[in-house]
Amino acid sequence: MTLTLPPRVPNGFTILDVCCKAGGASYGYYLAGFNVVGVDREPQPRYPFPFIRADLRDLDAEWIAENFDASAWSPPCWEHSDLKHRTGKTYEDFIPEARALAEASGLPYVMENVEGAPLRDPLVLCGTQFDGLRVTRHRLFESNLLLYPPRPHPKGREPLHFTHDKRKNHYGRLDEWTAFVTVTGGGNSSKAAAEDAMGIPAGWMTKDELNQAIPPAYTQWIGWQVADHLARLEVA
Repeated sequence: MTLTLPPRVPNGFTILDVCCKAGGASYGYYLAGFNVVGVDREPQPRYPFPFIRADLRDLDAEWIAENFDASAWSPPCWEHSDLKHRTGKTYEDFIPEARALAEASGLPYVMENVEGAPLRDPLVLCGTQFDGLRVTRHRLFESNLLLYPPRPHPKGREPLHFTHDKRKNHYGRLDEWTAFVTVTGGGNSSKAAAEDAMGIPAGWMTKDELNQAIPPAYTQWIGWQVADHLARLEVA
């Protein structure tokens, strides 16, 4: 499927999204007004923006600084994810190399990863902080800018999630099209309901791509803050 991009107000800035995968984060930056260029070491046939196939370790900080206004990074998270606990394996940690490149460019940057990843003073975002989202999907965001959350994380227990697991007390009580859903894991929702819950256009991503994606609302919110910072630099 070729994603039909909705109209938005361009902010005049271009962001490089490294380890972009199918483009969930990129889509949020696009909605915030950025022109987006994606980089990934694997082919991404459904990525909707200009794309460069490259390993992050082959990127050059000067090239980034000369061609972009900001950068975003989502280095592989296997070393800090549940996958490591399930397999018992050790995985390569790309976060230090990504951070070194981001800092060497001298540009504003944002780095995203899973809970447990060693990010510096990260902002934690959850779907409960955004109107219209029906996933929790916690993600950490590090930046050399001061990032603000959209609203405080709700106190108390997180909402019940739709489930196919008959062992759950709330099995059969929730509708996957109105309740919060789980995108991956046992008892997860249908792909179509997960797309709707994450704010990702229907039919764009495969199920595996959807499993790895973050809700674009997260990076749209952060993108607005990055664009505001860049605009103020231009005026100063």
